[in-house]
Amino acid sequence: MTTPAPRITEAGLVARIVEPEDFVADTEAFVDVRIERSKGKASYSFVGPGVSQNAGQHVSIAEPHGFNVGAATMPSGIYNNAHLHYTPEVFICTRGSWRVDIGRQREQSVELAPNAVFSAPTWVFRGFENTGPDDGFLFVVLGGDDTGGIIWEPRVLREAAETGMYLGRDHALIDGRNGVVPDDLLEPLSDEQLAGIDSYSTPELDHCLVEPDRLCWSTAGLLSTVLGLQHAVELAPVIGYGLSQDRRSRPPIRTPHGFALEWLRADPGASTGLHRHGDSQVLLLIDGDWEVALNEPAHQVCARPVMGSLASVPASAWRDLRNVGTTPAHAVIVTGGDGPSRVEWPAEMLARASDAGFGLDAAGYVAPLELLGTGS
Repeated sequence: MTTPAPRITEAGLVARIVEPEDFVADTEAFVDVRIERSKGKASYSFVGPGVSQNAGQHVSIAEPHGFNVGAATMPSGIYNNAHLHYTPEVFICTRGSWRVDIGRQREQSVELAPNAVFSAPTWVFRGFENTGPDDGFLFVVLGGDDTGGIIWEPRVLREAAETGMYLGRDHALIDGRNGVVPDDLLEPLSDEQLAGIDSYSTPELDHCLVEPDRLCWSTAGLLSTVLGLQHAVELAPVIGYGLSQDRRSRPPIRTPHGFALEWLRADPGASTGLHRHGDSQVLLLIDGDWEVALNEPAHQVCARPVMGSLASVPASAWRDLRNVGTTPAHAVIVTGGDGPSRVEWPAEMLARASDAGFGLDAAGYVAPLELLGTGS
């Protein structure tokens, strides 16, 4: 990689971490928040603005990443109404249970339990309900820096209008409870206008759901793993081709999203090893005790975000992810681009891997050193 590595300061690292205590709930993000079945839902914008229609929303990290990361939470039984996205929307359930309905008439549904990932297809209506006993939690990853906004199912706009909530033609929220309603409002679309939206079969939607038992964990996902227990980490691809340097890894979802998504699992005391690549990245620290270290060793800065935090790592920065706890730790890695990312290792790591009999082939995958260079 010829791009110089940025050097992150301690303050810069802190600014790239969002812990649960820093989560800012937006209860006025969308036009449907006052409809009875939707009261109490909250949205979060962690990386990028997402699809919020609230001009006053709080965005934790505004820097463009090529994708957006947010979250949704709401009490049991509360419903997020049917809407349509232009770019991919991926749900990652970390707490509770949820049902995602697909279609204007809720023709199909998908059940989400903890650690399930569902990629809702573009250009179809979707709504979701918290079916669990508590408020639940969903991370949401959206494709693109500019998502293009959303289209509401026409009935939602009509019901929202009865609560005094409207959308302007610029799709911004308008609160009409003071009795002053502008004339230039966004009108609900007609059935004829919506005749061309997409539909999916139940088997097709089943392929969009990746539950824990569908994960294929690789113990050779990174070059560092050839060095033994100190780098006992595993990768399980979910969407696209991200970091994995295992040439046999195949993600269950291969349609382009503009980002790749993988699970990372680390044994106690294990680390990924120092590495970098040229894509932006967000780490969702699902469980365990993680340490995030940035920069080369002489200038390294470290942080230990609490469980449930997220951290942004800039493109081309050196980074090392370490399990500093006593139990296995899990994270979801979201990497910009459809990949695969070309992971670069420091010379010291390459030398140690070489001593162990391994290197990287021309495509960037781990291979026996004795077979590299024999074709020329």
